[in-house]
Amino acid sequence: MNFPIRLDDKISGLYDFAASGNAAPAKQVKEAFAELGGQADVQLNKLKKIMDEDLVKFNTMIREKALPVIGVKKD
Repeated sequence: MNFPIRLDDKISGLYDFAASGNAAPAKQVKEAFAELGGQADVQLNKLKKIMDEDLVKFNTMIREKALPVIGVKKD
């Protein structure tokens, strides 16, 4: 997600820019945040689907082959 410049780097850059002044963030910063936030939500929903559905299916296939299960630690 980081190279070339991707979503996480854009959000980080926007945060740095917004936090650099003593005034409230400009309208353009808020608009950019809304746009990038929407893009982040799409990616997070894809990850949630992978974690909730695809990983379960994958582990079921592994069990059928009698291989060790791959687990993901959830916080």
